[in-house]
Formats: sequence, C-alpha cells, structure tokens
Amino acid sequence: MSLFQPGQPKTGGRARGVKNRLSHAFLTALAEDFEQHGIEAIKICRVERPNEYLRVIAHLMPKELEVTVGPLQEISDVELEKLIEHARTKLIDITPAAGGGEDPETNREPVKLLSSVSETT
Repeated sequence: MSLFQPGQPKTGGRARGVKNRLSHAFLTALAEDFEQHGIEAIKICRVERPNEYLRVIAHLMPKELEVTVGPLQEISDVELEKLIEHARTKLIDITPAAGGGEDPETNREPVKLLSSVSETT
C-alpha cells in the first residue's frame, strides 16, 4: 500500500463531515442531559469528588492572560509622586473656602483619594 500520490484520488480516511456530525450529536446529547441533571450533577461532583470539581473549574479558566501596558507603568515612582503632589496642589487651589455654599468635604474627596494612593506607595 502506498501513500497518497499526486494525480490519484484519495482513498481511506474519515468520510467528509463525520467529525462535525459526531461533535454536534455529542454536544446536543450533552446539552439535553445537562438540562435534565446539570445542577444536581454539579452538586454531587462537588461533594463526592472535589478534586475533579476543581479540575473542571481550572480547565474553564482562560489559558492566557492579556496584559496591557498603560502610560503610568512607564513613569518612574519619583515622577508619579511629583504628579500626585501637583494634582493635590491644583485640587486644593480650586476647592472653595468653607461657607461658600458648598460642602468642603465633598469638594475635597479627590484630595483624600490621592492622599490614600500616596500613603500606600
């Protein structure tokens, strides 16, 4: 028996579309079974076979994680601290004095947020 030769018709192998029909039939049967017994089967698996339950969860997690680099990751810590201090100064300058008709605590909220950011670094 020889391998495929150019110009000759293909012989053997799986008939066209069989894999798709099999996959479709299996997934349809699985979906029907899950509709009938899914929640109970999950509960039983979680209680009786917790290792397999966790393995299924792990397999459902994404295999790859996309990490994007933002503009703040390119700034040094010193530059970031200077930007925060500059923002604090600008926010304090634009905050109206107490008694100006607005609640000063409400207006200073961004300053509080920036303070908490710099304290954690």
